[in-house]
Amino acid sequence: MHRITRPASMRQGFPNPVRRDLLKLGGLAALAHTGLAGCLGGGADAPVALTYGETIADARAAILKAMADTQTPSVSVALVDRERTLWSEAFGLIDKASGIPATNDTLFCIGSCSKVIAAVAVMILVDRGRVGLDEPLVRYVPAFRMASPEYTRITVRMLLSHASGFPGTDWRVVFLSGPHPGLVAQQTLATLAVSRLKHAPGEMATYCNDGFTMVEPLVREVTGLAYTEFVAAEILAPLGMRLSRFALGAFADGSYAPGYAGDVKQPQEYNDTYASGGLFTTPSEMGRLARMLLNRGLLDGRRVLAAESVAEMGRGQSAGQSLLPVDRCDDFGLGWDSVREDALALAGVRAWQKNGGTLTYSTDFFVAPDEGLAVTITGTSGSYGSRALAERILLHALRESGRIAAIPAPQAPVTAPMAAVSGGQLAGAEGFYAARVGLQRVRAEPDGSLSVEKYAGEQWQQPPLAGLRLRADGSFASDASPDSAFRVALLDGRRSLIRYRRHGMGLMLYPEYAGQSLPPRAALSPAWTTRLGRRWLTVNAFPDSYLLAIGGPVLSLAALPELPGYLFLSAISNNVMDQALDASASDDIASMCLKIPSDAGRDLTDLVAELRFGEDWLRSGSAWFRPLETVPALGSTVTIGADGYAEWRRLARPGVLAVAGASAWKLYRPDLTPEPLYDGGAGAVSAPAGAYVLAFGAPGAGITFTLSA
Repeated sequence: MHRITRPASMRQGFPNPVRRDLLKLGGLAALAHTGLAGCLGGGADAPVALTYGETIADARAAILKAMADTQTPSVSVALVDRERTLWSEAFGLIDKASGIPATNDTLFCIGSCSKVIAAVAVMILVDRGRVGLDEPLVRYVPAFRMASPEYTRITVRMLLSHASGFPGTDWRVVFLSGPHPGLVAQQTLATLAVSRLKHAPGEMATYCNDGFTMVEPLVREVTGLAYTEFVAAEILAPLGMRLSRFALGAFADGSYAPGYAGDVKQPQEYNDTYASGGLFTTPSEMGRLARMLLNRGLLDGRRVLAAESVAEMGRGQSAGQSLLPVDRCDDFGLGWDSVREDALALAGVRAWQKNGGTLTYSTDFFVAPDEGLAVTITGTSGSYGSRALAERILLHALRESGRIAAIPAPQAPVTAPMAAVSGGQLAGAEGFYAARVGLQRVRAEPDGSLSVEKYAGEQWQQPPLAGLRLRADGSFASDASPDSAFRVALLDGRRSLIRYRRHGMGLMLYPEYAGQSLPPRAALSPAWTTRLGRRWLTVNAFPDSYLLAIGGPVLSLAALPELPGYLFLSAISNNVMDQALDASASDDIASMCLKIPSDAGRDLTDLVAELRFGEDWLRSGSAWFRPLETVPALGSTVTIGADGYAEWRRLARPGVLAVAGASAWKLYRPDLTPEPLYDGGAGAVSAPAGAYVLAFGAPGAGITFTLSA
C-alpha cells in the first residue's frame, strides 16, 4: 500500500515551496508560447483574427500569482471558440525533484466535471431512442431498489439534475488509492437498497454524486458495455480526446500531474467513481468537448449529440420542483452545476458552469453558448481559485472581443441598518440551524443585534460572529463585515438560515442555505444515551481509502442538552462530520432529518444500531463500526470472517509487532489519532502498550501476530 501524506486541511493548500520552484514557475510562463491565432468567425470575409493577447497576459499573471499564493504545484488552462483552441498553456512542475514541467498533454483528474461527460453519455442514448429522460430508472436497471417505496418514481432526468432524493454519496468506496473497476457502482447499488430517500423524487435538487454513479449501471444494462468502454468509444474517440482516460490502472510517470504535500509526491489518485468524478484529461481536450457543445452537437463535421440534447443539458431543470433554492430557481442543468453562472450573468452573458474537486485536483469548465467561447482550468490543489480564474479569463476575453463593454464591478452589500428592529424579527431568527456539516446557533442580543456561533468538533467555536443588524433588504449584517450577511426564510414549513457570501471573483453576494432549524423533539432514549461518549471503529473501510488515512478509523456520537432528541455524528472515514440526526423516535435508528436544497443538504446518512456478534454495532451508509471497548487483546492468530470484516486487536504490552497473512494492516496509537504508526502489508514495527492493530484480509484468511520484546 502507498503511504499517503496530507496537509492538516485538505482545502488549505500546501506548504511553501522552496525558492527554486517559484523561479521555475516564472521561467516556464516566460518560455511557454502557444498558438494564438483564434478568430471570431470563418470564411473569406472573416474579420482579422483576434489573438486575445491582453486576456492571455492577464490570465498568465493571475495564474502564476494564484499558484505562488497557494503553493499549487501545477495548473493547466485552455480557451477555445467554436472553431479552434485560442490559447492553451501549462504552468508549474509535475516532478519537483527533477524539475519536470507540466505540458499541454499532462493529464489532470477533472473530478465532478466528469458529470458533464456522464450527461453526454445519457443524451447519446436518448438521441438513439434507447433511454427516455422521464422514464423511471428501474425500467433500465431492474436491480435498483431502495427502502423507500417512492424509489420507483426516480427518473433518469432526476439522476442528471440532482433531484433523485438519494442520501448523497457512498463515501466508503470513494477516494481510493488503487484501481477497483466496477466497485463503486456495484457497492452503491447495494447501499441504496438499504437506504431511505431524504426527500421525494423531484421535490428539490441537492447535489448528489450517487445519482451520477447510477449512470454506470444504466449504460451497462442498455448497451452491454461497461461505462468506461462506452465513453471511450462513443465520446472520447469521436471527439478526438486521445489522451483522456479513466484510471483503470497506474499511469506512466510524467503523463499526469500528481499532488504534493510540501515536497512529498503523493500517490496517484484513482477516483473509481467514473461517471461522477473519475475522468483524467487535459484542458485542450476538454476544449474539444466544449467546441462540440458550442456547435450544438457537431465537431469537425461529425455529429455527436442532437442540437436539442445540447440545449436540454443547458436548460434549468428546477422549474417543476416544489422546493426551490432561494433566488436560484434554475441553477442545475443536466450535468451542469449552473446554467446561469453568476459573474457572467452580471455581464449579461449566459454561461454553463461545472466545478470538479478531489483531494488533489480542482477544475472549472465554463461554456458560454451564445458567445461561442469556453474555458477549462485545472490544477493540483483545491485552493488556487479555479472558479475565479475561469470567470476572469472569460470576462476579459469578452471585453477584449467587444462583446461586453466592461467587466462588472463588485456589487456592494447593503450597509445602512434599519432605524428600528422589532422583537418579533429577532425572535424569528433565533434558534439552532443544522446543515450537512455542523450546527449554527443564532442569538438575539440585548442591543437589538444578532450573533452567530458555529458548532464543530463537538464544541462551540469562539468568538461568534457578532453585531449583525437588520438591513433594509431584510438581511442581518455587521458594519465590520458587511459581506457576512444572513436572513431567515421559510421552506417546507421550517425556518432556514440563508447566508450570503462571495465566490469566484467576488462580484456578487450569493445566497445559499446555511442550515435548517431543528424543531423540538422528545428526549433521547436510554439506548442512545448509553452510546454517548463512546467510540466505534471501522471494520469495512478499504485499506487504501484516502479518507481513512486522513480522518482515522473512529466514529463518535455527541449530544447537546439544548437540543433533546438529536445526535451529532462524526466518522471522517465515511466523510461525516457533526451531522445532525433525529434519534427521538427509535432506539435503533437515528434518522437524517434535513431537507435543504443545493449543497447544505447533500451527503446525509441514517445511523443504524444493530446487535452483531453480541455487540452494539453501528452502520452509517455502507460503513460498519464496532465498539472500541470490546476489542480483544492481541493473540497469536485470527481468522477473517465470511463477511470480510477487518479485525481489531489491542496490545497489552509494548514490543516489536510483525503481522503475516494480512493483505494490509495498520497500527494506531493508543489514543487512535488519525495518522497510523504503520500502514502497509509486510514488515515489523515498534509498538507501544495500548496500541491498536487493524488487519485486513479475504474471507477465511488466517492472520498471525508476533509481538517480540
